[in-house]
Amino acid sequence: MGIFLEKIYRFKKDERGVFAVIFGILSVVMVATSGAVVDYVGVQQARSQAQIALDATVLALQPSIYSLTDEQIRVLAEDMVQERMAASGVSIEMETAESITTDGTLFLQARMTVPMAFVSLVGISEMNARVAAQATRKKLAVEVMMVLDNSGSMAASSRMTNLKTAASNAAEILFDGEETQSNVFIGIVPFTSFVNIGTDNSNASWLDVAGESSIANDNFDDDSDDSTPFNGNVNRLALYDQLNNVSWRGCVDARPHTQTGPDSHLDTDDTPPTNSNPDTKFVPSFAPDTPDSWATWLADYEDDNDAPACNGINGGSDRERQERLCKYDGNINTASWGPNFDCPSAELLPLTNYKQPVLDAIDDMEARGATNIHMGTIWGFRALSPGEPFTEGGEYDEATAKVLIVMTDGQNTMYARNNMNGAAYNSPYGYPFNGRLGAVGWSSNQMIAEMNVRTIESCNNAKAQDITVYTVGLNPPNNATRTMLENCATSVAHAYFPEQPSELDAVFSDIANQLAALRLAQ
Repeated sequence: MGIFLEKIYRFKKDERGVFAVIFGILSVVMVATSGAVVDYVGVQQARSQAQIALDATVLALQPSIYSLTDEQIRVLAEDMVQERMAASGVSIEMETAESITTDGTLFLQARMTVPMAFVSLVGISEMNARVAAQATRKKLAVEVMMVLDNSGSMAASSRMTNLKTAASNAAEILFDGEETQSNVFIGIVPFTSFVNIGTDNSNASWLDVAGESSIANDNFDDDSDDSTPFNGNVNRLALYDQLNNVSWRGCVDARPHTQTGPDSHLDTDDTPPTNSNPDTKFVPSFAPDTPDSWATWLADYEDDNDAPACNGINGGSDRERQERLCKYDGNINTASWGPNFDCPSAELLPLTNYKQPVLDAIDDMEARGATNIHMGTIWGFRALSPGEPFTEGGEYDEATAKVLIVMTDGQNTMYARNNMNGAAYNSPYGYPFNGRLGAVGWSSNQMIAEMNVRTIESCNNAKAQDITVYTVGLNPPNNATRTMLENCATSVAHAYFPEQPSELDAVFSDIANQLAALRLAQ
């Protein structure tokens, strides 16, 4: 019995196994302490991912501050960040969404919860951290010319209605919901076959009112002899003044296709108009009365039998009866197109930093006439240029972002005819007979292909000045038009091809949001 009690006493006093117990307890702490480094790295990685996700979210939602409440933005932001962080296992709660519309600022703050793998052994199952991001508009000047198709096909399927909505909403985004912005300028170019540059410019120095341009006397003559070329000047505005019931609406012809560089011509570039070179000026359009019954608006000159003498001139060929200057006196048949053939009623709006004139110009658009994408594009380019004919554009420099948006629902159009003029109607290039685009005998497709070439050349000249070009082709009719619009755009990503008119709003909003020129403030 004494031996047994002695062993118990010795066992109670023996401390040789204590180390194992202590080590067992301390090992948990040691693993947790060592693993804390791994957990910390995981937290920092999760925070970095969350920051990237939040930065992208605040950039995407900043344009919405004028249409959504802060709570609506908070909910959207939380959904967007959670979607981006779904694979990480990190929980995200959007705590704050604060917007300041006066300076275009959106602030977001989120609380992230990261599960712990190692320190959970000592009772710390998760760690929290906060991330924040703020987006505001850059203080750069933005100049945008919207070149918008006003041709007759735009009346179908509510295309014009949808275009007006889309363009107006884009203007709202760019103006940040304000009536004016010191650094945002927008202009509108409605186009058909022609562009209406405005009757207020009838006395502009860059308008050829003296008839000195080499194209001013196209389709005019002062006698009935085909063999005597007419070299006189024709003041086309004066011709309008001679007609009692019609006046110049504001459209001009394309400048001559005179080469100005390796890949540029007067009708595809922004060469400034000068007195020293009359061909650089712009000639008021004047569609001649023709012997073709389709385009006749002075019935007395339709054929030889009812073509009375004027100023002692009578008879002559169809060509001479068409070109006779003296017939433009008195009244015209107002039921016909007349000399303002296919001139759109909506005028070009130069760049302005006031929203209401932009909205009014969009609302004034009407769908009628043919399509000349080249003319719309080149006038959009000229309106962005700092020089005449429109001088509202800023200088070409890094402080000003210049943008051209060209929208159409069809292809360039020209209709060839087997007549002396070679076409169904007068265009900004005159007739094929005038040799400014094609020649008599060219097919419609040949003339359209040449118009496509000049459209692309105009886009390339604009891009050479660092103008960003977006193109929008609503359900383009053929591959040639689609290819042209892709080649016109700054990149393929800048070319949009919505299939339905209702998709125009999303397209224009996407472009406007890209132009919002945002930057991260923190």
